[in-house]
Amino acid sequence: MTDFDVLVIGGGPVGMSAGIQLASRGIRTFVAERHLTLSQHPKAAGIHPTTMELFAQWGVADAIRGQSLPPERSTGFAWTTRLKDGMDLGQVRFGGEPAPGPEPSPAQLCFTPQDIVEPILHEELLRHPAATFAFGTTAEVLYQDAGGVTVSLTGPTGRREVRASYVIAADGVRSPTRTRLGITETAGPVYGESINVYFASDALTRDTATWPFSLTWILNPDVTGAIYPVGRGNRWIFNFSGEEHEEYDEATCVRNVRHAAGDPALDIEVLSILRWRHEDAVADSWRTGRVFLAGDAAHRFPPHGGFGMNSGIQDTANLCWKLALVLDSAAADGLLDTYEQERKPIAEFNAEQCTLNTKKLAETGWLAEDPEILASIETPDGARLRERIRAAVPRQRDQFHSTGQQFGFRYASPAVVDDGSEPEPSTVADYRPSASPGSRAPHLWLRDHGGVRYSTVDLPAGRFVVLTGHAGGQWADAAEALDLPAWVIGADLVPETEPFEAAYGIATTGMVLIRPDGHVALRIPATADDCHAVLADALDRILRGAA
Repeated sequence: MTDFDVLVIGGGPVGMSAGIQLASRGIRTFVAERHLTLSQHPKAAGIHPTTMELFAQWGVADAIRGQSLPPERSTGFAWTTRLKDGMDLGQVRFGGEPAPGPEPSPAQLCFTPQDIVEPILHEELLRHPAATFAFGTTAEVLYQDAGGVTVSLTGPTGRREVRASYVIAADGVRSPTRTRLGITETAGPVYGESINVYFASDALTRDTATWPFSLTWILNPDVTGAIYPVGRGNRWIFNFSGEEHEEYDEATCVRNVRHAAGDPALDIEVLSILRWRHEDAVADSWRTGRVFLAGDAAHRFPPHGGFGMNSGIQDTANLCWKLALVLDSAAADGLLDTYEQERKPIAEFNAEQCTLNTKKLAETGWLAEDPEILASIETPDGARLRERIRAAVPRQRDQFHSTGQQFGFRYASPAVVDDGSEPEPSTVADYRPSASPGSRAPHLWLRDHGGVRYSTVDLPAGRFVVLTGHAGGQWADAAEALDLPAWVIGADLVPETEPFEAAYGIATTGMVLIRPDGHVALRIPATADDCHAVLADALDRILRGAA
């Protein structure tokens, strides 16, 4: 007998996302957070549409978007010498060019800081009776056996040992769990030390009320870094380059913020200071028996592209439905092996691309190896340097237009029934929707007979679903016999624009089986002699994790 079905180590956005998905299914879930409070520092702010889709499923998207940076203040990124009276060095707009192909998602990019997101997730987690959350509690995996994992919990009331069927380690970049289990990493070089200053300034907020950019790169002889507002109040972040062995006290940080703002008398209240390193690493193993790594414990990337927290939350979307089915005895242990098989290649690509984004940023003068390179940037002698930076800014496109990277990846594992198709691959910037097995099911707007609007993205909602062409009633009947929800598109739900069959690459008698995480598990282009047998066999193979 175990005390919990799943014990989650780490109560940040990734750990709480795992907890919400598990507890909402009735899985007894304990989340242990070593800190005494939720995050007080907005370490992550950019929330990708793929993550906002998940937040919508969990019922928290509206609350999170309600605290986001207003749209008129998040139109793109800019480069300048200083915020006040600085010299323009270029900009990249989010909506500056039409995206090829159909709309990729029902959700939109959102800029809500982590210290605002966490309380919303925490409240949603505790709404589920199966969830328990403990602050000030460290969790250490002691040993595991065929029946579960023994974990030592040390908290305000002392130490105790508990048993859990499975453990998810979402305990951060330096994951003690990963270290204790002896899991190695494949890491790239460290690109530098950064100092992240969280501060409040009424004057800066007032003076930049019409500044439309969500983040601005600052390049001047005094300081280089990125400055951006967080949320809807007077709070800001300035992230500047530092030296590993130097101390950065409050006075130094205030001075650097004023250099960035271009106002030597700017009012500043420093709220917190955080040090971190630009680096990438991916854990070599994501599973050891009954223990799984997720989020920063499994991978870390440079921030350029915003894939850190987003990738971690999507790790949980891949893992948690599998854990739930195994715990409910509806799937075999082999299904859990597909977590690493599917998510690790995505993490490796994200690490590679975010590192490339970092290297490209050097072309704009950031992370300049020789600080003297910026000495003349604000003078007439710096005209050639300024033009060189302006020419480099458009080459940063993949960092800010990463729709293909966000939506266009495909999973390959026994949890996907390969149909031999080879869709046109997405690029980093451009997403080419495909319903080829392993791909994210393409977004289409649909309406029911009452006029209510749905996206195909909304239909799985954490369960397997069958979608068929408008003459695919046999597949719907087979799904019903297997206790799977099914929609006949064109009859039950009607597409607003593009025909469903064309978007999903099937005939009117064809079908797709979509997994609980929204990825296509099976695609059959047309009807079969025995639809029930075909669907039942595919589902059995997927749930066994057997090729």
